[in-house]
Amino acid sequence: MFDISFAELIVILVVMVLFVSPKNLPLLARGAGKLAQKIKIFTQEIKSELDREENFQELKNIEKELKKRSIKK
Repeated sequence: MFDISFAELIVILVVMVLFVSPKNLPLLARGAGKLAQKIKIFTQEIKSELDREENFQELKNIEKELKKRSIKK
């Protein structure tokens, strides 16, 4: 998903250890996990809403087509 290589992950971890105290690393990791979960839920909701909107537009198009056909007859 994020295309992070193993070497990049090691660099990130080393920088975190240097700038964040070891006591706070679990809190930081937990916060990052919660943020990632919220982002995942948010994107799923947006995707679901877009799918519903697409289906609604499709139904509106079908309704228009049926009205056109019923008027022609």
